[in-house]
Amino acid sequence: MRHKGGKWHEFITRRGNIRVSGTYYHCGCSNSKSISNLVSSGKKFSHIANELVSRYAADGSYQKASRYLRKDFNIHLSHERLRQRILTVSGRIRRTRNVADDDRRFTNLAGQKLYGYADGVLINIRKEGWKECKLLRYEDEQGSNLSHRGILGRISRFGRMARREAIRIGASRADELVFLMDGAEGFRHHIRTNLPMARQIVDYWHGCQHIAECSEMLYPQKPQSASRWRSKYSEVLRTQGARRLIARLSKSRARRCGEAELGALDKLLGFLRRRQERMDYPQLLSGGYRVDSGPIESSCKNVVQTRMKGAGMRWSRPGASAMLELRCALLSDHWEDVIRKCA
Repeated sequence: MRHKGGKWHEFITRRGNIRVSGTYYHCGCSNSKSISNLVSSGKKFSHIANELVSRYAADGSYQKASRYLRKDFNIHLSHERLRQRILTVSGRIRRTRNVADDDRRFTNLAGQKLYGYADGVLINIRKEGWKECKLLRYEDEQGSNLSHRGILGRISRFGRMARREAIRIGASRADELVFLMDGAEGFRHHIRTNLPMARQIVDYWHGCQHIAECSEMLYPQKPQSASRWRSKYSEVLRTQGARRLIARLSKSRARRCGEAELGALDKLLGFLRRRQERMDYPQLLSGGYRVDSGPIESSCKNVVQTRMKGAGMRWSRPGASAMLELRCALLSDHWEDVIRKCA
């Protein structure tokens, strides 16, 4: 007995969907497979269509991407099919970026400092609530090489990812690896564990934020006095360093008697004492180091918040991880190479 079946593939191109189908017959002997196994269907994407679909899905909601792909390129994909496609593409991107490849090494690192940045962004995950996405950024001193990586998981995994990415981009060829972060102890510990050669610097503006919080506690009813106090000690921190600021704040504390005032000063002093070796800004600035983490703040906005923190957005954990992988690759310098290998 012979079974008749049909087989088709739909090819997605810039000119629209092209469907190719055919008919086959198969013998019904004992070695035959079932019709359900022999009849296959699916969609195949050209390289250009694969990049178009990925870019549109990364720039806006799946519903909007589906609508504009159909309008602009006559590519017909439902938003659910588009979501499944991004899950597939993101897995391929992850595997491609996790392979050591000379094509993704930073160029002209010799004689330069390589800067690493780390920060966290909260994402709304279904059934879990707000979870922190850890974002990593590497760039050279001149800003001509850029790489983003992100992870939705434990911070220990972030530390290992930072080490692997440093190896892939050829960090050993730079004169020095410098990490700029806020004062979070988790990032400090895992970067020190996985990249012990990296020099760590606390973001200057993060220190100023703590000074501002203290000034508001010292002068709750006097905004002008609080502003002058904040400006004065922020300048001390920048021009004389954390050690000198601690000494001056300790003298100021001796003249205070209020419980709230003493508590605010103790909190600021505790922050500075635990991090003073990473906050010697006069020496750092004279040595040509950056002391602010503005680039990672920009990455948090452009990589994560722009696409993943829209009004009312909630993500499944696999969907959030997939979109994070796609956005990190899209906003890195090796996107063309990565997406070509993932088609």
